[in-house]
Amino acid sequence: MNENAGGIPDGQATLPKVLVGDDHGDEGSLRWLMGSSGLVQDVIEQIREVADSNLRILIQGETGTGKELVARAIHQMSSRRDKPFVALDCGATPETLIEAELFGYEKGAFSGAHRRKNGYFHLAERGSLFFDEIANLPSTIQAKLIRVLQEHRVQRLGGRRAAAVDVRILAAYSAPLVDDIRVGRFRQDLYYRLREFVIILPPLRERPEDIPHLAERFLIETSVELRRPARGISDEAFELLRRYSWPGNVRELRNVIRQAVVLSSDLIQPTHLAGLFPERSRTPATSPDPTPPDGLSLKQIAETAAAEAESRAIRRTLQATRGKKSEAARLLKVDYKTLHLKMKRYRIYARDFMV
Repeated sequence: MNENAGGIPDGQATLPKVLVGDDHGDEGSLRWLMGSSGLVQDVIEQIREVADSNLRILIQGETGTGKELVARAIHQMSSRRDKPFVALDCGATPETLIEAELFGYEKGAFSGAHRRKNGYFHLAERGSLFFDEIANLPSTIQAKLIRVLQEHRVQRLGGRRAAAVDVRILAAYSAPLVDDIRVGRFRQDLYYRLREFVIILPPLRERPEDIPHLAERFLIETSVELRRPARGISDEAFELLRRYSWPGNVRELRNVIRQAVVLSSDLIQPTHLAGLFPERSRTPATSPDPTPPDGLSLKQIAETAAAEAESRAIRRTLQATRGKKSEAARLLKVDYKTLHLKMKRYRIYARDFMV
């Protein structure tokens, strides 16, 4: 790999339009953002074919594969591009608030409702509404969503009449919904109403040819944003990036490159990647060999051990609360948002603990 590959020409710290506010609404932008492998090209072709229809679309992909990016691209390549794109993170919104956020409410509908408020359906009128991690949608809301999809009408909490809405529905999920359907956590009738078209995003480990392009893109982006002088990525560092399994997919790769740019003053070397792959330092709890992996400092070992302990505590608490995140946050003495972020970091899903 040429040492200047992906670097920034002297005095020309410029970025492609897509990195400074482009709407990601054309195929060239998608290739820049996602890569140019055959698997990515297949996804782009599906987006191009379905974008300008009104079909409801399910987007399946592991954490960090770019599900919201694809949803936004579908919106931008559709005739609704000039109307709102509204995203609801079904896992981050507390169950007690999600109904009001989604459908809106009238003044006096409940304690604290001092004025009328539009819900996400109203805000997305004539545009697109994106449900991220729709498997986390409470069963009561699933039932109400079925009625909205059937009647194309939404009634605010405390309201007497339902109003017509024109909204295109896009939804994403990380694990196959059929598993949630089988155990009764997701309604089969809702699944079939949403499943008018399905796009499956390939994980990064299945398209390693995209890693050099993505790594160099993140290098340019970070170097300009942070005004750091990183020129490129060495062959040895690229080899490490290619060999890694990337459980966090593109999002994890971006974070690794951003940290490496901060650590490097010129060319990114393997030493700038050390400790950025926690899976390499994990050993079973029952392992009799206490020898730490090569190259890890005491601080890195301590950070890994703390992360593992934190993950175990969250899993045990969710098991005790049967997947109720608000109750788990109370027991762990953290706020709901902090718990949600940590669950995403450790790839812990509340639905796995619901019985």
